[in-house]
Amino acid sequence: MSTNSKEQSETTIKNSKRAVDRSVRALMQEMEAENTLVAETPLSRLQKVLKIYRGVKPLLAVLGSLPLIPSTWRAAIVMFDQALEALSGVGGEITAQFKAGKDLVEQE
Repeated sequence: MSTNSKEQSETTIKNSKRAVDRSVRALMQEMEAENTLVAETPLSRLQKVLKIYRGVKPLLAVLGSLPLIPSTWRAAIVMFDQALEALSGVGGEITAQFKAGKDLVEQE
């Protein structure tokens, strides 16, 4: 590990810390307010994953750019972030297509 990589990583973390902390705190507050008594459906699970993704997205961006982390790990983080970003882009379409009981009506 070079000193330069360590210094660059520390600078990146320092410059991003406030925004990442704010995003994570907001996510934690949202998750605390979530109703855990309601039974989870596949759609609600997807929505929960996308909500969590939006909260940790700044953190993933920082991790994917740290020179201290091996390049193959950074590439994996970036791919994971891109996959979740693509999924979040279709999240609304999935929600719009879902109709409660639709499958029951089609069977009749």
